Amino acid sequence: MLVKIVSFQGNKTVFETSKLMKSAFFGLISLVMVACSAPAKLSESEESVLIQRVSERWKCLEGNDYACAYEYLSPAFRTVFSREMYLNRYISQSDRVLTGVKLVAYDRDAAVASVRVGVMSRPLKNTSSASRAVAVTPSNLSEAWLWDGGKWWYHENP
Repeated sequence: MLVKIVSFQGNKTVFETSKLMKSAFFGLISLVMVACSAPAKLSESEESVLIQRVSERWKCLEGNDYACAYEYLSPAFRTVFSREMYLNRYISQSDRVLTGVKLVAYDRDAAVASVRVGVMSRPLKNTSSASRAVAVTPSNLSEAWLWDGGKWWYHENP
């Protein structure tokens, strides 16, 4: 709740804005600034920059280099999760190859791009007859990428 505090000092009425109101105001200004810094529609070159960034991250994942992939995570994610915490989340059990990247949608107001990533994967170890029979599996993954500070960042759900 936004509150104005009124106090009386002599013959004057003094209005003091609450900290909550100030925080809400500065939060709103920050969101507007981020949204305004995002392009209204992605040009071919801006889309190319996004696709390049997605491809670079997937090169890290193809090599099972999660320390490298960590560098593509949003700054907000990295302030909460350290590199060590992120690395401890993953133990790769598959070999992956990026087969394609396509921009599906872009929301300027949210500064978010939805990207479809094509990946071929196979188990690193054929531990069962089922994994030997399946061999290579194609899949399409949906990813969200955020525009912040003049760069695209991968958004991972914690």
